[in-house]
Amino acid sequence: MGQSFTKAGRLLAVTIGLALALTSATAAPADAHEMAQNDTRANAQAKAGQLIIVGGGLDPTNAAIFKALLDARPAGKKTVAIIPAASGSPAGSAKRFAENLQRHGLDEDNIVTIRLAVKDDPNTRGVDESRWAGNAGRKSEIAKLEEAGAIWFTGGDQARIVQSLLNSDGSETPMLAAIHHHHATGTAIGGTSAGAAMMSTMMLLQGDTPGALLPDGSGEKLALGRGLGFFRHGLVDQHFGERARLGRLALALGMIPAVKRIGFGIDEDTAFIIDHATMRGTVAGSGYVTILDARSARFDIGKRIGISGLTVGIASSGDSVNLSLSSISSADYKRSVIGREYFDRPQVVGGGMAVSGTSLAEVIGEGLVDNKAADSTEKLSFISEYGLNYQFGQTDKSQGWWGRDASGTARYTVTNVAFDIVPVRVTVKKEITQ
Repeated sequence: MGQSFTKAGRLLAVTIGLALALTSATAAPADAHEMAQNDTRANAQAKAGQLIIVGGGLDPTNAAIFKALLDARPAGKKTVAIIPAASGSPAGSAKRFAENLQRHGLDEDNIVTIRLAVKDDPNTRGVDESRWAGNAGRKSEIAKLEEAGAIWFTGGDQARIVQSLLNSDGSETPMLAAIHHHHATGTAIGGTSAGAAMMSTMMLLQGDTPGALLPDGSGEKLALGRGLGFFRHGLVDQHFGERARLGRLALALGMIPAVKRIGFGIDEDTAFIIDHATMRGTVAGSGYVTILDARSARFDIGKRIGISGLTVGIASSGDSVNLSLSSISSADYKRSVIGREYFDRPQVVGGGMAVSGTSLAEVIGEGLVDNKAADSTEKLSFISEYGLNYQFGQTDKSQGWWGRDASGTARYTVTNVAFDIVPVRVTVKKEITQ
């Protein structure tokens, strides 16, 4: 993610420092017109097309996700429109995704690129794609959306998408209005990486977990801004497990109104497929979707940051999430592990390259709900003397399932695990060996 979100009026960016009170870091409320517009869209969403939200790193051979995108097109609308606005190489990014669609059976005649971008593609001669920046008001580009059964946003920098589709005063461009209209009448919308981040009403712009939760200089600071609001059930994060974003998502949830503090962290090569009619999200692909509930959490903001009272769960391929209840249902190939736990040795508390079992599925699956020897587990991370202790606890509401999918891959489903983030200080001394 880049930092091209500084143009005045284009984005409402929210940043947080260690000494800043969390309540003062929330975004300004929407105006009456925007709130009315949001209510109208919320009522219309039951008829809307599906959302295919991919956490980045989409494998071109991932048949399940490409099939989900193509199957989401309504009858009679075969075209997929590609919007490469987020990309630093927009023409190349659109071309690569078009080629991947063709590998999965879509005819080239049914693929169209919407010329919308803010960066020039260094690999194209004679074309300056940055000149596409104003095309969100160009009728010829907007007309390309008419026959689209699905609209796909490529990866890159999510701030570029929002800059491209909002006017300088924050109002919608004609193209964004058209996208919302088509989506409301059945057109599917998909996106990967940056194209996933912009889906929610508020979006994560930048930041990593050390930068969010550890003192200055530990990493990139956290910033939120206005998203495009296709997904209204929580805050979307992407590249989730691969980039260790559990901590940053937890803090980000404290920066939005308490009743909306549900986060969905999507791993790479993984899709969260939203059906508005049933109010359910289904998981496809190779990784996990993490559901983080911070509605009852306590955020202690001072020189150090601590967060308590979080609840976390994970869903994998074939699982579904009730978006109204934020509850997870496991796929049919999985069986409950409660009362028949496989593991019987507690996991070690440490972290780093010498310690295995540090993914969230391993920690709260193998290390907790599927472990006879543990009703709690911890994982420690640190930079220099400053660290974070992730504490996970099994409660009477915690559940877990495990099974192998059709490919033979083992996967967990875990729900209702208690989660706290505790700031710690670490002293490391080198042993003198003889």
